[in-house]
Amino acid sequence: MNRSFSLAWVCLALVACDKKEAPSADAAKPSATVEASAAPAVVAAAPPVVDVGTLPVEEDFEADAEKELTVANLGTKLDELDKEISAPPP
Repeated sequence: MNRSFSLAWVCLALVACDKKEAPSADAAKPSATVEASAAPAVVAAAPPVVDVGTLPVEEDFEADAEKELTVANLGTKLDELDKEISAPPP
């Protein structure tokens, strides 16, 4: 979504910069105020580099899960996870 949003801004900036207007009568008059130039160029952020080898995977959590989960506390742990998932974000 960020990529399409950035692309939309770049296209909008290009269209705005490409637009040429005929000089008006007011443009010939000297002005005491300095008008701002065109909007600053939109710089697209480069996607972050992610080392896939360092991402945690299911196998990384299996040993901990086998220690924490038992038949006796499975229902309690499921209730805790359900509350955590359904809680509103902070």
